[in-house]
Amino acid sequence: MNEQLLIKNIAEIGKLLLKNGAEIYRVEESLERMCQSYGFQDIGVFALPTYFTMSVTFQDGTSTSLTKRTLQNRTNLAVCALNDLVRKICNETPTNDFIEQQIQAINSLHPIMPLVLLGYGLGAGGYAIFFGGGLHEGIIAGIIGFLMYFFIWINEILGINSLMRTTLTSMFLTILAILFYHFHLIYNLDATIIGCLMILTPGIAITNSLRDIIDGNYVSGQARLVEAFFIATAIALGVGLIRILLKGLI
Repeated sequence: MNEQLLIKNIAEIGKLLLKNGAEIYRVEESLERMCQSYGFQDIGVFALPTYFTMSVTFQDGTSTSLTKRTLQNRTNLAVCALNDLVRKICNETPTNDFIEQQIQAINSLHPIMPLVLLGYGLGAGGYAIFFGGGLHEGIIAGIIGFLMYFFIWINEILGINSLMRTTLTSMFLTILAILFYHFHLIYNLDATIIGCLMILTPGIAITNSLRDIIDGNYVSGQARLVEAFFIATAIALGVGLIRILLKGLI
């Protein structure tokens, strides 16, 4: 078996784990276990939220190291398929061809759009009602939630970074909410805005940062915590700026 190609495939799985929102400990442990299953020695893995480096010694005594970086990371249930692949590799040590086929299959997975749209709509609408809005606010927040998904999707296609994307999205939803309020389609502006903003809040980032810190991964934990802080700041900046500019419509 071509060990150089094998280690590249293993590293690609690690990159996909990071890209799809896997925890740092999961990335490091998965890479270590896959390398061990093929008899590699002196395995060293160090991962951060957007980067990892890995070094191994092959069975013939030669060594190599790889680094991978990934941007535009977001939580995706494709991580479940990756976990299954990691377990299969550890238990069965399949060939490079099989691993490459599985990687291609996972890369070809696409979100089920009706469920994604339903999640955005129900999430925004449900939170709007939870925070004091009525049926009107829930329906309008759901509509804004649908539109938010397409706005975020366009920003991702344009390659806009996450902080700017979050700021623009919060501005976009605030403009829509104020317009609906101005034309008397909703009566509780704050509940509508807050309900929509809950889709953007970095809850998973905060949870993963605390978990990393508890596990002893202080660098990655602090990085995720700083990321969550800046995302929250971007949300506040976008909403505040639009409310100041459009205060005449409120």
